[in-house]
Amino acid sequence: MVITRTIKLDQFSKSILDTDRNIRSVAILDKTGKLLHSVTHRGTVQPSLEKWNDIHYIECTFDISMGAKLDDLYGPIRYHHSDKDDFIMFSFPHRKNIIIITCTKKISPIAFATKTAQMINNFKEF
Repeated sequence: MVITRTIKLDQFSKSILDTDRNIRSVAILDKTGKLLHSVTHRGTVQPSLEKWNDIHYIECTFDISMGAKLDDLYGPIRYHHSDKDDFIMFSFPHRKNIIIITCTKKISPIAFATKTAQMINNFKEF
């Protein structure tokens, strides 16, 4: 069961990674901010992601969960994005998990987020 879930997480992560060459990494967190799975684009050094620890993942989880408290008023959050110095980071809620994607600045944030949110919502497996 765990192996099957790991394979599905890997396939899902790689399918996101393959949608655009500007995507650098995909990480999947559980509702407590614990890293379940991550994949990085080959040949890419991602020092900002390597320095991350549980506190940073919990911070992303907190942002999404705080927004979820306003779902009744504004509707569900489809994504959250933040512009860092050398990359863009997106957080997408998926059931009780959160998917964090980092990209280069060459990507159009709204177009990418809309396309990726639809792809994530259509994925039912994990």
